[in-house]
Amino acid sequence: MAIDYNVFYTKNKGAEYKDKQVKSYSHYKEPVDHSPGRLAGHSRVWGDASLAVQKQVIDKLIAAAKGAGMNVRRTALLLATAKIESGFNPDAAAGTTSASSLGQFVNKTGKFYGLNDSNRFDTNANVKALLAHFLDNEALAKKRGKPDVWCYKYHHDGPSGNYGGEGLATGKFSKLADLYEKALDVGHALSIVDASGSPIADAVVKVEQNGKSKVMKSNEHGLLPTFLASPDFGPLTIFIQKTSEEFKELGQLAIDKLNSSWTIVAPKERMPVKTHLHEDKAAPAKTPGMHEVKKGQTLSGIARLYGTTYQVLAKMNNIDKPYLLHPHQMLKVPDGKGKPAPEQAKPAQAAAPAATAPAKPSQASPAASRPVVREDRSAESKHPEATVSKPKASGRIETAIAYAMKHKHPKSIHYCLKYVKRALVAAGYFKYPGCEHAKNFGPVLAKNGFKNLLETTPGINLKTAPHGSIIIYAPIEKQTTSAGKVISGHIEIKHAGGFVSDFNEVDPCYRTDYLTMVSPVHFSYKVRFEVTGIWYLE
Repeated sequence: MAIDYNVFYTKNKGAEYKDKQVKSYSHYKEPVDHSPGRLAGHSRVWGDASLAVQKQVIDKLIAAAKGAGMNVRRTALLLATAKIESGFNPDAAAGTTSASSLGQFVNKTGKFYGLNDSNRFDTNANVKALLAHFLDNEALAKKRGKPDVWCYKYHHDGPSGNYGGEGLATGKFSKLADLYEKALDVGHALSIVDASGSPIADAVVKVEQNGKSKVMKSNEHGLLPTFLASPDFGPLTIFIQKTSEEFKELGQLAIDKLNSSWTIVAPKERMPVKTHLHEDKAAPAKTPGMHEVKKGQTLSGIARLYGTTYQVLAKMNNIDKPYLLHPHQMLKVPDGKGKPAPEQAKPAQAAAPAATAPAKPSQASPAASRPVVREDRSAESKHPEATVSKPKASGRIETAIAYAMKHKHPKSIHYCLKYVKRALVAAGYFKYPGCEHAKNFGPVLAKNGFKNLLETTPGINLKTAPHGSIIIYAPIEKQTTSAGKVISGHIEIKHAGGFVSDFNEVDPCYRTDYLTMVSPVHFSYKVRFEVTGIWYLE
């Protein structure tokens, strides 16, 4: 989103706390980490950060908002919250309380949203926590019929406190949010991410509508400049440029207003790999200190093969949580440690020889460290070009599970459907669907190719359901509470270690009997739940 950063910047820092004001449990006196490459403020004082640091913080907040599908107004509210709390100083801290960082979370609230002593001032962790807290407060304001600016009242006071937050929300915060909304360009905005949800920088994207097109390039956060398109001229067609400089269509977007935003999940970045038909090539020589990832291998499993830990391998290869690997990925491993797994037996006649990208001159990595691609080729093909492309459906569920595990909370926050939908969208199954209740999500899955194993596989139950199944529960005795509120049911994804939605459990959420698949009476609703769907996509 193209914005005027001068509207947002904090030009003058706040007042410093006096020593006698600083409490023993405050983080105000803790030294600021100025390690190279780290986003850091000058001090713990409100707004005391360089404009360059503030810009990066603002960009990260906008990128997070776009990733959550938030429009301009909601993005402005999120930015206004960070401005009032910290002045966009990622190292800000209060002297009289334990409040700290971008959202000025006190220790207890921070812990609930994943902040602790190790990441209290980590910008990425705080952006994630602030966004999650904002969404919770926004939902609470909507539920109670309050205006949207009350999201700040609940941020300041908590869900039931009264410490002056209402006056701030309807006064200073409201004016700031209106100002920020105007500062954000009116128009359409796109974010480009890969299947794991990571932003794709420097992606060249073409937007086409009614015969007219615009070519744009994403920034380091995967954001494209704002552009204008009219709802009167039909859908937008989105293309991404491949390494061959040709454009590949990603899909179409239906627009119904002049101001909106989307997150587009694009295939994995392509790398051209030249091959030659009918030429048998020797397999690339094993490179000392390298390991080629086999299908089904995990980082911890590979670490055991080489007598090391997954933390060491992750650091050597710059792999962040949730430690997602891809088949044929080349990993650096400690030299001389352990023994690599034996090669799997290969058929006598392979369908096609492996090909590797040629190594670049000078200090480029050896050819064996580049992606390996197998390719089906016809007799008419002379010099086909193979590409590392979007993973098949079997890999998408792994991406969805990894996304869900990365974003889960320690316990249920009653947003199971929202979190499962986000995981499936991040994995590229579909665009964000509008279904409101978990018990009604089956038709959305059916529309996108999932099959209900309860209907197609006799005798299936939660114990025998395959890894990656989407489990849907619905209430039996009644569908609404005594107050008329809909009982939404529950949805979760089965994985190797249990069942994940907005939180993770080893057992099914409702401790459902595996054979009858009907749960005990739920103490809140006083109804039983039944499994109405075990949805799976081959």
